[in-house]
Amino acid sequence: MTEGRRQEIMSKAAALFIQKGYDNVSIDDVIKLVGGSKATIYAQFGGKKGLFEAVIRQPCVEVTHAIDINPSGDIEEQLTQIGRAFLGTVLSSHVLELHRLMVSIGKTFPAISALFYEKGPLTAYEILAQWVEKQQKAGKLGPGNPRQLAILFHDMLIGDHQLALLTSPKHCSPKAIDKTVRAAVAVFLNGARVNAGVKD
Repeated sequence: MTEGRRQEIMSKAAALFIQKGYDNVSIDDVIKLVGGSKATIYAQFGGKKGLFEAVIRQPCVEVTHAIDINPSGDIEEQLTQIGRAFLGTVLSSHVLELHRLMVSIGKTFPAISALFYEKGPLTAYEILAQWVEKQQKAGKLGPGNPRQLAILFHDMLIGDHQLALLTSPKHCSPKAIDKTVRAAVAVFLNGARVNAGVKD
């Protein structure tokens, strides 16, 4: 199976899961939508649960890829680029819809919930922490636990946008995203730059 075909199946299956809920989707429903055979789905994903895991994993990959970039410019410009890429992905309608779905079935499938957290927030924290540590070694950020600083910056970016959008059909404008990113960057740098580091 080509990667393009695999992505097509996951994309259409995601739409089904979002529309009908996990319990109300069968492999037959997926086949009707994407074509092919049950044997193919089972061979590629191991069944409905495996397909759902792949669907949930995808937005996590998108989010981590969005921040795992090589930003340019001074430290403020780099943080701004990372923040915009991160929020633009996390607050996209596709990722928000899958986030809602994950929350709705989390208790039923704790292993998938753990996977979602591991591949999403935890991975994002690690990527940001690596960037922070790199800046500390370059003398551009003061001392402090890189992971703790990464979590603080991550959470400042999320702010109230994610919760608001998860619980309502509203959209976050590029202007609002930019305003949040700039505020988060300013607060982070004023508290974390050299001579004002956060102590362990």
